[in-house]
Amino acid sequence: MTTAIYDPQFLTREGVKKLLELHQAVKGTHMLNTGQNLEEQVYKLSPDLLVMEYKGEQNIQPDTLDRIKTRQPKLKTLIISEDDDPLIIRQFINSGIEGFLTKQCSNQEIKAAVTTIAEGGKFYCDRVIDIITNKDLPNPMELSDREMQVIRYVGKGFSSDKIADELNVSIHTVNSHRKNVLKKLGLKSPTELIVYAVKQGWVTL
Repeated sequence: MTTAIYDPQFLTREGVKKLLELHQAVKGTHMLNTGQNLEEQVYKLSPDLLVMEYKGEQNIQPDTLDRIKTRQPKLKTLIISEDDDPLIIRQFINSGIEGFLTKQCSNQEIKAAVTTIAEGGKFYCDRVIDIITNKDLPNPMELSDREMQVIRYVGKGFSSDKIADELNVSIHTVNSHRKNVLKKLGLKSPTELIVYAVKQGWVTL
């Protein structure tokens, strides 16, 4: 299994490189340039496993990984991040990554993650599981029936004007619903909402 590392922090990427080179499943490790476009480098190198940190000068978004995985469906991705934002972590998990570790995770967890992913499984460290299962976080089940209706219309490509006509409400009401949905789900744009809704099976493109 060939691997590629994308991490702006020198110590982290060098440490991960050393650990990966000791793993029997890893046959080659390459360092990606965090000052250059991630997608272009991955397409050119075509690694089996991408180990990455999405925070840095060029913050990587979940939809970037969506595009990469659409073009290279066999690519496996392991995120090792210093981020502890549960909503962002959930978004990356929903993008189809195979593993997520925090930088507080142990060497044993890193080894276990690589082994599990190499064997076709998924691995999230204990810290990540604790973060994303926090009961105080917004839950999709908190969405109202009207908000779900708005989501389905957004998924069909309807504008706010058209949604307002369909639901017989004002455009202001529709926009309020859209803002509330994004806030509850921890999303930032209509595009992220559509991707999330498709993955949840709420809409079909």
